[in-house]
Amino acid sequence: MAEQAPVFQIVGYKNSGKTSLLSSLIAYGSRQGDKIAAIKHHGHDEPLKVMHYGTDSYRLHESGAFMTGVDSPRRFQLELSHEDPFPLSQLVDLYQHFSPDLIAVEGFKQEPYPKAVIIKRAEDLNLLELENIQLVVTWDRSLTHALELPVFHLDEWRRSLPEVYRIARGKNHE
Repeated sequence: MAEQAPVFQIVGYKNSGKTSLLSSLIAYGSRQGDKIAAIKHHGHDEPLKVMHYGTDSYRLHESGAFMTGVDSPRRFQLELSHEDPFPLSQLVDLYQHFSPDLIAVEGFKQEPYPKAVIIKRAEDLNLLELENIQLVVTWDRSLTHALELPVFHLDEWRRSLPEVYRIARGKNHE
């Protein structure tokens, strides 16, 4: 297998801006010509919607197939039913087979991959105890002014994407 793609997480509490920040990071990397893969943790109790109700793939899945894949000329969809959560490392291993340039992850706070932490309010400061923090995104500079990590205010995020993307790719010193 080719060189392994770096994995970079964006973590924070609900409604802190994780999806928006990750979407802009993915868009930036894509504009650079990189292939970005995304994994999102769905930690809510409501179930995910099954793909394409009424389609053949839906019928196959509902017939009892634990894994259903649909391949078309420009897109592949996969649905996999499971009782226990998958470890992020297994999902990353699966994604590596598709040779991305970066695997961008939303959530999975306790995982050891390099990550950005979003601090929206004082109650979020406990996230700074997580492992492998590479940068912090803050909604309030007064909460993060004393940190030795790179800190980006939410308003600076888009302007800072070139630097953030280098950090996400593990290329802090270029």
